[in-house]
Amino acid sequence: METMRNFATIEALRGWMAWWVVVTHALQLMGAGQGPADMIPRPVLRLLMSGDTGVMVFIIISGFVITHLLIGKRESYPTYLLRRFLRLAPIYFFCLLVALLVMRLTWLAYGENPLPLNHGMRIARFAAEQENFLTHLLLHLTLLHSVVPDTILPFASTALLPPAWSLSLEWQFYLIAPLLIAVALRSGRAAFWLAMVLVAIRFGLHQSGLCWQYDGFFFLAGDLFLIGILSRVAVERIHTGGAATGYLLLAGVLLLQVDIKAALIWFLFFVLTLREGGFLRLRAGLADRMHRLLALNPVMRALGRWSYSTYLIHIPLFSVLVGAYVGQVGAGNVSQMAVAGILMLCLPLLVLISALLYRFIETPPVRLGKALIVRRRLGGLTMPEIQPDLNSPERIDFLR
Repeated sequence: METMRNFATIEALRGWMAWWVVVTHALQLMGAGQGPADMIPRPVLRLLMSGDTGVMVFIIISGFVITHLLIGKRESYPTYLLRRFLRLAPIYFFCLLVALLVMRLTWLAYGENPLPLNHGMRIARFAAEQENFLTHLLLHLTLLHSVVPDTILPFASTALLPPAWSLSLEWQFYLIAPLLIAVALRSGRAAFWLAMVLVAIRFGLHQSGLCWQYDGFFFLAGDLFLIGILSRVAVERIHTGGAATGYLLLAGVLLLQVDIKAALIWFLFFVLTLREGGFLRLRAGLADRMHRLLALNPVMRALGRWSYSTYLIHIPLFSVLVGAYVGQVGAGNVSQMAVAGILMLCLPLLVLISALLYRFIETPPVRLGKALIVRRRLGGLTMPEIQPDLNSPERIDFLR
């Protein structure tokens, strides 16, 4: 049987979502929706500032991609975890170090600067960082900082490097993903009960009195990861001639409780993914043009590859340039149009920095990990067998 191909559509989707988050944060920093820069129509502004939706889609993508990497692949749990750690940790720790080095500029850009939206929250977060700096730092070094509720440690998930709350969430997923995927692949009934358990736990946490600024604890977002898992299992079923309807229906039901924009985006790109894999025939012409525009082009593929770096480094970059400007002119003389101009200049610079970080920070550890695994063949706990009757597709080499 023909092996699976690389899903360029999914890779491009990561690029779109990362830049949606960047645009949202840029608009928040310049105080969009007020002042002389208030030129964007309200419906467009609301859409552009919905970067949280992009993060939701990122989470679904993670479920899809990790399932793809594990289907039909048998390796020890330590080997799997080493691969994931070397993919996630180097760029995370590099950007965390940069964020620590530019904390003074971050305060100027987001604290003394009067423009940012949610200004009071940002000042409170800076105060919490200073009051419990060592605790926040130690938690961030574990990559589990998003597990801690704000009711126990205020701003535990978003201190120091705010976007990294979702990296902590992803690491939590990596720790238990083999088990979740094995259960989902066992049968449609097992997948259903897994979904029910995850939804019930999430409901219980919301009723517990504990509070998280974002859904950074795995069990607050487990159903989003499961949507991605079920989507990839459905593709595998279709690929091997099995029944995929139950998995697709369950994923669809879970999508109904997700933000409507995230649900529509995932549905569109999943359909395009099926088209890319040759599993869905759409009339050529408009479908071809839309697919090329959204995904099947080198620009979006590149932005998707660099999306981790883009997502993590953009706040420190904004802080350096806007913070330097605020420090130069003083908080009382900050011009919204000047900040908007600086942020516009940041965008091409961010593309360049993301490409460099991908090449020199992200890629080398992944290659090193592959070399170490080949040489040492780590032993230890073996991950559960997953659907041995399925043909094993060739692993897509997402660095994700």
